[in-house]
Amino acid sequence: MPAGLCENPRVDRFVTFLPAQEPSPVAGDLHIVVAASIRDIGRKRRGSQLFASIIIPTHNAVHRLLYTLASLNLQYAPFEEFEVIVVDNASTDGLKERIRQFESNYPLRYYRTVTPVPVPQVINAGIAKAKGQIVILLNENMIVPRHFVGCHMQAHARKERLVVVGGETKRMYSVYYPSFNESQQQECQSWLEQYPQIKRPHTSSEIVPLLTENIIASGILPVIGLERPLDSKREAILHRYGHQLERYPHLWALFRTEHASIERKAFAQIGLFRKGRLTMRQVERDMGRRLLHAGYHFEVADKIILMQQEAPCVPESKKQGSGIIRS
Repeated sequence: MPAGLCENPRVDRFVTFLPAQEPSPVAGDLHIVVAASIRDIGRKRRGSQLFASIIIPTHNAVHRLLYTLASLNLQYAPFEEFEVIVVDNASTDGLKERIRQFESNYPLRYYRTVTPVPVPQVINAGIAKAKGQIVILLNENMIVPRHFVGCHMQAHARKERLVVVGGETKRMYSVYYPSFNESQQQECQSWLEQYPQIKRPHTSSEIVPLLTENIIASGILPVIGLERPLDSKREAILHRYGHQLERYPHLWALFRTEHASIERKAFAQIGLFRKGRLTMRQVERDMGRRLLHAGYHFEVADKIILMQQEAPCVPESKKQGSGIIRS
């Protein structure tokens, strides 16, 4: 199908189809087959105003991703000051069509890989397409608060050569999945019983989205969110070393691609995420070490609480064997 206007008459957006064998200029062997460039990202920017590129890799998470994109629609930051790049790792859940229908307030670009590839390659492809001076890495599962983009932009405007790593994250059930394991089924039911403002699934045999935009905009989610075991150690680090992490000896270990921001030029200096037979945590820690050795400063986004949307548990064999899903 040639490039042109999207068939959906409700929205004015362009759909650009790239050649099937066009390699990313930075990502090497990652081939991208379709890109939807939504709204004009070539608009003029005032003076030296920073511009951010939010990169979201995704694989078969259409409902959770749409909630993440909806939360970015509610940002206090001017929408002309950031773009969102979704890199779809060959999803089979109808994401391409849902992205076409999604009405974004910000510039939104969508790329899709030909076949599933490891997550580092997906992120690298997003970095190659980014136009912002600041790159914000974000997990497909994360609902962000309204000051999310503004906080990252202010941090980088205040200090150069800065890496902002994620702070507090809580868990929640935004979508009901029949494939939840027994523990998730019980926790989901118990959590929903406590908060009547969240929709109840009308069936246990279908995927059911549970949130409305009003609930996301209300700010109630961090209040009712579930604790995440991973964060207890990070809270202890913050308590001892502060959000600027002065004298913390293991800065590199705090770098996670689920929530971080960095100057885009850093990747030109130290390279992209490494490929090979590594777990995602090994890849992230390697990047953290390289940033630290290159003289970048680390601090925690201590004013941001993200909401991690629960997903069906994936067997360890599939995580480690394919490299498609984050470990």
